[in-house]
Amino acid sequence: MDQKLFRIGEMADLNHISTQTLRLYDKNKLLEPKYLDPETGYRYYTLDQCAKLDLIHALKSCRLSLEKIREIFELSSEELLLQALEEQAGRLADEIYSLSMSRSNLNRIQRNLQVLQSLPPFGQVFFEYIPERKIDVQHTEFDFFAQGYTGYENMLRHMQNYLHENHLPPSYFVNVGTMMEREHFIKGTYKAQAAFIFVDELYPHTDSIRTLPPNMYMSVVSDNTSLEIGYARKLYEEMEQNGMAPCGDYICEVLTQFPLRDSRQLIYKIQVPVRRIRNGICKGEQENRPEDFVRKGKW
Repeated sequence: MDQKLFRIGEMADLNHISTQTLRLYDKNKLLEPKYLDPETGYRYYTLDQCAKLDLIHALKSCRLSLEKIREIFELSSEELLLQALEEQAGRLADEIYSLSMSRSNLNRIQRNLQVLQSLPPFGQVFFEYIPERKIDVQHTEFDFFAQGYTGYENMLRHMQNYLHENHLPPSYFVNVGTMMEREHFIKGTYKAQAAFIFVDELYPHTDSIRTLPPNMYMSVVSDNTSLEIGYARKLYEEMEQNGMAPCGDYICEVLTQFPLRDSRQLIYKIQVPVRRIRNGICKGEQENRPEDFVRKGKW
C-alpha cells in the first residue's frame, strides 16, 4: 500500500482518543478501518482518515448522536448536515434557557438561605432597602388570613395549576408568597387572596407580572404563621410611631419552606413599603433611599 498504515493504538494516540472509541466508531459504521488483517484481525487506519475523525468529534461536540452522524455520512448530504445543525441549535437553545432558569432559581434559594444568617431575631421590626423586583401575581378564591395553613396550601396549588395550564416554567414554583392590598392593611381588615412568585428577565411575559419599585421597607421575620396577624398590627403601629405610612401593598415573602418532616417549615418575611408623612400626606412620589433614614437616625 502507498499510504502508511497505523495500528489502532497508533491511530488512537495520534488523535488523543482511546482504542475503545475507535472500536465504537467502527461498530456504528462511522469510521471503519481502512484495512483489516484477515489473519491477525488487526485494524489499520490511514492518515487521511483523521479528517473524518475530526468531523465526527466536531459533530459530537454539537451533541449530535452517533446515529444522526451516521445518517449524515450515509447520505453524504451537506443539506442534511445543515438541517441537522439547525435543529440541534434549537434544541440546545431550549436546554440553555431551561438551565439558565434553573440556575437563577438555585441562586435565589441560595441567597434566601444566606439571608437567614443575617436576619434580626424573629418578631423584631427592622428597616431595609430593597431594589426593584418583578413578581407574577395570581388572585385566588382562597384567603390565607381566613384559612391559615390550609388556605396557603390551596393557594400553592392554584399557582402551580396556573403555571402548568399556561406552559410557564415550573422551576419558578419556589417560595410562593402572599399579598394583601394596602387598603386592607391600613384598615385592619386582613385579607390575602393573592399568591405570587418572583420572576426575572428569563421568565416569559404575562399580563399578570407586576413590578415592585425600589423602596425602603419596614419588615419582620417569623417562623410561625399563626402570629402573622399580630405582626401585621405591630408593623402598622411602628409606622405610626415613626411618622410613616404604607405606600404599597403588604408582601409576605417565604424565605424557606423545606418540608423535612410532614408539613412545611416556613420562615417568612412580612414587608411593607413605607414613606414619611408630612402634614398627613406621604412625602414625595420618589422612593425613600437608605441615606434618608440614616441621616434622620431611623436606621
